[in-house]
Amino acid sequence: MAIMYNTMWMSRSWYNAFQVRLNKQMSHGFQLQGSFTYSKSIDDASGSTAGDTFQLDAVSEPWYDLRLDKGLSAFDVRRNLVVNSLWNAPSPKSLGRFAERALGGWQLGLITAFADGVPATPQIASDILGEVIPTVNSGNLVPGCSGRDLINSNYRHSLFYVNPNCISLVPKTTDNAPFCDSAGRGFSAALAANSCANIRGNIGRNTIIGPGLFNVDFSLFKNNRIPRVSETFNLQFRAEFFNVLNHANFAPTSNLSPFNANGTANTLFGQLTSTQVDNRVIQLALKLVW
Repeated sequence: MAIMYNTMWMSRSWYNAFQVRLNKQMSHGFQLQGSFTYSKSIDDASGSTAGDTFQLDAVSEPWYDLRLDKGLSAFDVRRNLVVNSLWNAPSPKSLGRFAERALGGWQLGLITAFADGVPATPQIASDILGEVIPTVNSGNLVPGCSGRDLINSNYRHSLFYVNPNCISLVPKTTDNAPFCDSAGRGFSAALAANSCANIRGNIGRNTIIGPGLFNVDFSLFKNNRIPRVSETFNLQFRAEFFNVLNHANFAPTSNLSPFNANGTANTLFGQLTSTQVDNRVIQLALKLVW
């Protein structure tokens, strides 16, 4: 009879934030609300090995040394700003009853959101390390590159968000040669002779910060009150424009493997394939209020 023991490893988290809120109550037909958060969330793990809570969170992290796991939380959003406003346009009473009915009763609304992206981790195929219990290997930062260089500044044109030229397997050196082993993994002879597939890279967890968010929603309402029916009877025309600027808000890439199992470059690594906000959507409606 075999007995299996499950060990629950303690995960820790740290959160610090600066929060500001602005609220202008309705006066002279105008109101404004805004909130801004500047924060940083760090932990050892944001999901679990039983089920990934967040899409880009690595669940097979090194369990034997939690210091290797410490990094930005998978849900960390460094800066987040949301502003909404509403303006009740004045009615031109001096132009007569018809003009007042046609040009009065308009409402203009605006919701604007700015946010930084969420972090992600490069994930080299777990079988490359050769561990008995496979864990995620983030790879090695190429000398001369920094964390900022991992992001391709031209990603909106190329649709490749991550710079593959800054990530490599651990190179073989005089110091690590006694521990280096790339044999038996299907590598080419040249790659096996110059890389250490069994040694973990120096790129930290959640080093890549995904694309940010910029979105503007706009609304235009026309209130047509009919007091002959009742004091509150209103036939409201509504025109709502979601993502009115039609700005492409790319979702974080899910192609996080820089190398294939045989050590060759993954040509899809870092490619953006979806957006986090729909393209411009226009919605027209009539709403009866009484």
